[in-house]
Amino acid sequence: MDHCDVLIVGAGPVGTTLALELALQGVSFRIIDKSPARSEKSRALIVHPRTLELLDRHGTVGQLISRGTITRGGVLNINRKLVARMNLDDLDITDTRYPLPLMVSQAETEQFLDESLADYGKAVERAYTATSVVQDANGVTTTLEKPDGTQTTVRSKYVVGCDGAHSLVRHSAQNLSFDGDAYPQDFILCDARLRNSSVARDRFTICFGDTGLLAFFPIQSSHSESKGEEGLIRLIASGGRSVLKDSSGSGSGSPVVPAAEQQQQQQQRQHGEQTHEPPTLAHFQSLVDSIAPPGSGTVHSPIWLARFRLHHRGVNSYRSDRLFVAGDAAHIHSPAGGQGMNVGIQDAINLGWKLGTVLKYRDSLTEEAREALLDSYHAERYPVGRALLQGTDRIFSFTAAATSWVLKVRNTVLPWVMPWLVGMKWIRKRFYGFISGFGTTYSGLASAGESCVVGGGDGVNTSWSSWLWSSSSSSSSSSLSLRPEKVSSGDRLPDGKVIELGRRSHGGITASDLLAKSEETSLHQLCRGASWHLLLFSGIGGTEGRDAVTVEGLTLAGERVLAVVKSECSVHCIFDYHATEEDRGSSAGQQGQQRPGDGQLQPVQTATATTTATATATGKSAAVASTYTDPGGRVHGVLGLDNGRAGYVMVRPDGYVSHVGYLPSLQEFIKEWETRVCL
Repeated sequence: MDHCDVLIVGAGPVGTTLALELALQGVSFRIIDKSPARSEKSRALIVHPRTLELLDRHGTVGQLISRGTITRGGVLNINRKLVARMNLDDLDITDTRYPLPLMVSQAETEQFLDESLADYGKAVERAYTATSVVQDANGVTTTLEKPDGTQTTVRSKYVVGCDGAHSLVRHSAQNLSFDGDAYPQDFILCDARLRNSSVARDRFTICFGDTGLLAFFPIQSSHSESKGEEGLIRLIASGGRSVLKDSSGSGSGSPVVPAAEQQQQQQQRQHGEQTHEPPTLAHFQSLVDSIAPPGSGTVHSPIWLARFRLHHRGVNSYRSDRLFVAGDAAHIHSPAGGQGMNVGIQDAINLGWKLGTVLKYRDSLTEEAREALLDSYHAERYPVGRALLQGTDRIFSFTAAATSWVLKVRNTVLPWVMPWLVGMKWIRKRFYGFISGFGTTYSGLASAGESCVVGGGDGVNTSWSSWLWSSSSSSSSSSLSLRPEKVSSGDRLPDGKVIELGRRSHGGITASDLLAKSEETSLHQLCRGASWHLLLFSGIGGTEGRDAVTVEGLTLAGERVLAVVKSECSVHCIFDYHATEEDRGSSAGQQGQQRPGDGQLQPVQTATATTTATATATGKSAAVASTYTDPGGRVHGVLGLDNGRAGYVMVRPDGYVSHVGYLPSLQEFIKEWETRVCL
């Protein structure tokens, strides 16, 4: 019998991402998949900005971006006429390196994930099929079978099902249901090339007609066309069976299928699988000629033609004791917004660091703390999956309507409504927060007692419409004095550039000397790795500087936090810098009294990431604090700390804010960490 800490069943994008997270955390795992090789089919096409940010923690995501096409917006056509152009590149999103979605084949995404996993010295074990998963109080026993019939048994502490809609892991849990239904429409797809086409290659195109919809999604990077090649493009059409009947000229409808095959097809349809004969290139050319605007081109050189049916289902719990589910094993839904793979990848990232923490620090954490952390996976991700199902279902039911009267209403109303909607930037920005993943927040779960790794704060509506209609923050008057307004506990950490001054333990040095030797970095880059990150901000003191804190003051604050943190934690001190000639002159000869905004900086004392006692008890290695400047106070402003008050931001290993507040409330944070977080 083989042993490991975690067995991952299923090695699609979700399972491989989970493997990356566990490799980063340094725990033992195995990842198996029944397929002998990766599929070359494009499948899921969109990698959204938040996913790009999170994947960049494991490698240069630019390598993936170079294999696809950055999408700058969308085009809507109705009855072969242009109705609206929606831009995504004018939304003033400046707190990220990746403001726009990437259109790329899932095959390329999986290759990138495999390459990133190989950098950790790990790989997927292929041609292993899990046939039995049985858990008990102490672990999980899983039986694996090879194609030749030989079997092996794996004993692990936890098993994670990333094995899709038919998940064996989910079926092996006694208390997990997977409720939902199928959409009535069939759909057909074609990955091919377009000749003499006016279809945009830097944005998706949706065409509505009286018989349904036709969508174009560019897959291949536009650089291929510069070499005289036509880029690959995905075409999807609704009403697959009626389209085939109409375009073939036959009035007999669907072909007669034997009863046994009909039953098998019904089971396949329930999970969005191809059900019968694929469409032909002629079917798609007929759609292009009848639904798309004139000049949309000629479809040729197809590499994948398929028919499928979509389903919307969700699991009632993401955890059953030692069994977990993620991705399609937990939720399947329409492709509206291209959310499926992205939400699954983010499921894996949320779960990965929590499993890693429980396994690495199991001797220093109480059983209650370990269980609370693992329970927070369901508490945080279930509302996201539920909101996704609700949002995509409503969008999809309207845009891919199957009845003729809804089609007529849609095609009559949208030409009047859509130009008005896409012309309002704030509506586009709200909606894009939902689509991009930037709007995903776990805020409010602390007050409900559901997540131990989200600090106290005001609740946020997790319904799909909250991203569109709610304000960005809703703080009560009592919380304004304790927490900044722009970022709440549970929110994504926004990115911003800072200048690293390094780790220094002694010596007075001028700001000019430091800046001459400094390097530019960003919040996301310095918050990489397996550890927690404590960001300490001096505040912007302005001309008075009464509330700004010295570097020594921030270091002392960091030491107070590290004394109670059992997990690995890195400390980063970030202060405002105004190096004017007046500052340099007035601060000369006054070491020991300067504030962080002065031209002469204080000697910076290094701070260990753990106290000596804690480091000895947990086996953690000590680290030192890094210091950074925030020229112009831009990062302070993004976080709402530009009002002259020093503050702290505790960042989880998955890049979300656990706790945030002003420095005077630090003791409350420490108390909450000791009594509720306990990590």
